[in-house]
Amino acid sequence: MVVSENVATFKVHKVKDGPYQDEEDGMWWLLCWVEDCDPEDPDDVMFDEEVPFSTFTNAYNFKKHFESSIDPILIEFRTGMAVKYDG
Repeated sequence: MVVSENVATFKVHKVKDGPYQDEEDGMWWLLCWVEDCDPEDPDDVMFDEEVPFSTFTNAYNFKKHFESSIDPILIEFRTGMAVKYDG
């Protein structure tokens, strides 16, 4: 994870599951296989991460990318944000 002024960077390589909804807060989630772009521990470079989205459509469109491409998606977010990626 590249951290610059509380900004972290991951590369998402695959969506493993989802989208699924948290009915309490209305968020949509995808379980993704991600790469930490600058890991503090070299053994933790690749890992599963739940990526939140505010709408089903945003989560579905993100997932759909991997149906036609093997290119990872770079996501950046401020640490502590409720929505890490929503584009």
